[in-house]
Amino acid sequence: MDRQRAIVFVVVMLLTVGLLLLSAAEGYTDSLRELTPSLPSGQPVGTTIRWMATAMAGLSYQFSIARDGEDFLVVRDFSSANSFLWTPIDEGDYSVRVVTQQQSGTQAEAIAPFVVLSRVTGSGAVITATEHPLVALYSAPPCTGHSIHVEFSPVNGLFWVHTSPKPCRAAQSMNFYVAGMQAASPYRMRHVIVNESSRTRSPTLLFTTGTPAVSFPSFPLLDPPDARSSWVERVILHTGPDETRPQISFPVATDLMGRVLWYYDKLLGWPKTLVYLTRPVAGGTMLLLIVCCSGPEHILAEVDLAGHTVRQTTMSRINAQLVARGEQTILGFSHEAVRFPNGQTLLLGFLEQPGDPPTMGDLVIALDANLQVVWTWNAFDHLDPGRQAVLHEPCWLTYGPLCPASTPLAQDWLHSNSLAYSPQDGNLIVSLRHQDWVIKLDYQDGTGTGQVLWRLGREGDFTIVSTDALPWFSHQHDATYIDRNRIALYDNGNTRCFNHPQPCSSRGQVLELDEVNRVAILRVNVDLGVYSPRRGSAQRLTNGNFQFGSGFVVPDLVSRSTEVTPEGSVVYNLQADALEYRLIRMRSLYEP
Repeated sequence: MDRQRAIVFVVVMLLTVGLLLLSAAEGYTDSLRELTPSLPSGQPVGTTIRWMATAMAGLSYQFSIARDGEDFLVVRDFSSANSFLWTPIDEGDYSVRVVTQQQSGTQAEAIAPFVVLSRVTGSGAVITATEHPLVALYSAPPCTGHSIHVEFSPVNGLFWVHTSPKPCRAAQSMNFYVAGMQAASPYRMRHVIVNESSRTRSPTLLFTTGTPAVSFPSFPLLDPPDARSSWVERVILHTGPDETRPQISFPVATDLMGRVLWYYDKLLGWPKTLVYLTRPVAGGTMLLLIVCCSGPEHILAEVDLAGHTVRQTTMSRINAQLVARGEQTILGFSHEAVRFPNGQTLLLGFLEQPGDPPTMGDLVIALDANLQVVWTWNAFDHLDPGRQAVLHEPCWLTYGPLCPASTPLAQDWLHSNSLAYSPQDGNLIVSLRHQDWVIKLDYQDGTGTGQVLWRLGREGDFTIVSTDALPWFSHQHDATYIDRNRIALYDNGNTRCFNHPQPCSSRGQVLELDEVNRVAILRVNVDLGVYSPRRGSAQRLTNGNFQFGSGFVVPDLVSRSTEVTPEGSVVYNLQADALEYRLIRMRSLYEP
């Protein structure tokens, strides 16, 4: 009898536990009640829709989009926000998905369909004004050629600028954001269908840009362009930020005359917000690092030319992935985010190692197309912290009140400030500002070991060939390959100028590397005539000249975009009455 009672008791307990588990599972499923848009399905291309997930409190939300039955692509990774803004630029049948996640890791999802309609009703193209006064939405009819792009020009202009091409779709309209135009000006626009042996241009339409409601810094033209200047790279991207003048601290693009062509001001006025536009992406988007709000939280965002956020993730989400990988978490994003040719987005994050005082280092993070961490490089695992910062800078000196370390006295050991792709071997180079080094890492398109392959700079692995008494760069920025064996960089010169006081100027340099025999030949070494102890950029232009951006000219607190010949002659110089992190010359806003 007692045995029977015991069996009944066990069965009842098992049934009870099962019912409780089923109830909990059903309760969690019910916690994600619905996913709803702010406007009904059937909106035209370019309409902004807010998607809202109704669920219980305490969840995190991940939003993804799929078009015409293709795979889902994450547009905003897990965060506490239960809504996001979506502005589709292509027509089609979409699926919008939200995945919710509890702290335990339990997930639920909801998917909602949404149809985006064409703005084209006849056989001709349509131009629609956007909320950005300098950006138009151009909608062309379906095409059957190889590709299609849009050309635009001032009404009385001599040259046409073109957008990035898109593959033709025979059953859907083709849509483009047209950007790179001056305010309150009439423009001509037309689309071009490209086949293997022909180009077909549409009739020309007219569009007049609006007037921005924001103020811009002044852009004095110090040395106008002439026949020796590169007229191909006609756009200058001024990336900001300017902490000294926050009212104009947002990215701006100008032409060579200093006339504004584009800007991004959507975060202007947010409390405690600092925006770094790090790099443009081919096709007409921009990568931003945003220090914002409480915590503070750091955000990596990709925005289109109309100012809409295309994709987004946060420091918190990346840290959650780092924890899952058994890796050290970061204190924030730092200085760089760049899209590599393999499609991965690489960025830098702050690390801290305990000590008295602690030491700040850097983590290189590679994200895939869904914003997921797929490769990392921890400086503490590959470099010797015993080689201290050359000028012993503490965190407070370089970051002020934005110092992310546990104490402002932390040593800013590396201060990495740029990542660049090595096209001949799929590796990457990192500029270590406070070591006065550029190092090469075994990246191998995201499969490498992270081994330091070489160190370029004073006390590094290379012998330098130069007639200059002080050839080595110091506290440099924006080291990048300009071909298979040459690297351009901005030599701020802090160490050189500290040891050999003023007058002292920053320099633009190009070094030719024999990576096998570890020999560096200093091919270009231009005195820029100003001293910029912080920030800077370097690039080669189409005509063989070089552009060097002095982003923090003292004592005037201005920036300069200076074009020089390989021999060192200045052939163009534009000043911005604001501080800039990078100054990037571009053919158009679609071509980095």
